[in-house]
Amino acid sequence: MKTFKIGGVHPNDSKISKNCKIETLPLPSTVWISMAQHLGAPAKPIVAVGDKVKTGQVIAEPGGFISAFVHSSVTGTVKSIAPRKDLSGNCTMPHIEIAVEPDEWAEGIDTTETLVTAIPQDKAEILAKVKANGVVGLGGATFPAHVKLAPAKKADYLILNGAECEPYLTSDFRIMLEKSSQIVVGAAIMKQALEGPKTIIAIEENKPEAIKAMSEAVAALKAKDKAYEGIEVMELMKKYPQGGEKQLINAVTGREVPSGKLPADAGCVVQNVATALAVYDAVQKNMPLITNTMTITGDCLPADKQHNYLFRIGMPLSYIAEYAGGVPEQAAKLISGGPMMGKAIANLDATTVKGSSSILYLTEDQTKRKPAGNCIRCGKCADACPMGLEPFLLNRLYKAGNTEELEANAVQDCISCGCCLYSCPANIPLLDNINQAKGQVMGIMRARAAAAKAAAEAAKAAEAAKK
Repeated sequence: MKTFKIGGVHPNDSKISKNCKIETLPLPSTVWISMAQHLGAPAKPIVAVGDKVKTGQVIAEPGGFISAFVHSSVTGTVKSIAPRKDLSGNCTMPHIEIAVEPDEWAEGIDTTETLVTAIPQDKAEILAKVKANGVVGLGGATFPAHVKLAPAKKADYLILNGAECEPYLTSDFRIMLEKSSQIVVGAAIMKQALEGPKTIIAIEENKPEAIKAMSEAVAALKAKDKAYEGIEVMELMKKYPQGGEKQLINAVTGREVPSGKLPADAGCVVQNVATALAVYDAVQKNMPLITNTMTITGDCLPADKQHNYLFRIGMPLSYIAEYAGGVPEQAAKLISGGPMMGKAIANLDATTVKGSSSILYLTEDQTKRKPAGNCIRCGKCADACPMGLEPFLLNRLYKAGNTEELEANAVQDCISCGCCLYSCPANIPLLDNINQAKGQVMGIMRARAAAAKAAAEAAKAAEAAKK
């Protein structure tokens, strides 16, 4: 079985909720829909306080090229448009508050379960529907899907990420079991938009049920329609962080994405299986991205309180936690996402966004840091780094404040996977320090690029003045 060549670790799967079927959450009395649900510029509200909105109606337009439409996830009345605290407790991004009423769907949305397998042939039509329905990447980065599906270079491969390599998370696993055919249709739609690259659905070996379900769905659709030729399921060796774009590309194709380059430069486009499902809904059903699946899990939760929920965007996390049975007493820390790359939840009243994937409860024993010792130069952090970096060196350069050498040693390539911290026997906070260093260097690089752009524009203006 294939896997990526450099680094990686093997944390315990802890897929406690893998057998929990997806349940649909009932609607709360109020939702708050964020204008920052995607990478890039925040969306701009196009509704006003007092407006009545329908489920699936556009309520905010893209604020730039890298941005996405936002739709109402409910029917109701707009009560306010104001900043609301996010996961970290910051209060900067506007949210549209909607008092919820019974669903009345916007016109043209197909809410039936009927599987639509005929693939549109017009690339422009596909991209227009993906954009209009606000689809973003659901593997973590939430990059607008219509932009990613129109790369500047020809794609040789479309890779669907079904690895779900983060411990505890099982939402992707469940949709691969319960929405297999829809995911394959979504893959074929993206394949058509990308003009026919080889399409691989990559799943790790610890998910044999998903491998079987997806393989059967591919075979069944191939038997009916030639549009599904060129799609296959690939079983990968289990290794974290295989879901990272560069790692997944290397595992599937053997290609490497150079430092500072994008997957498109290696002839690849990577999308998550949940994104493929959203593309199916957008193109075949005209359904905007207003729902996603999230896992409620943790070792301190009993079996009957483990869940995979279909939620609508804008639901408060506190509402979901309470519906699932409440926050367990043993929980010392709450995480949105997985334990390796997730974000701490400092504000449980923050609301779900398109990319929400979990509420993970960790105990004090699981989160309490051991005292940091001195580096013993064992090199385990370097062996574990999937980007080929030397975390022990980056840590030392950060402490010395040497940003020039940090950039020279590619601290900007760090993907914050946590492999260095996980593997360090001295318990040195490598990830924290390297993240700080990366932020400093990226700030310098942005300032340098802005200065170069300004200088070029000034030179151009001076040349024009001479003429």
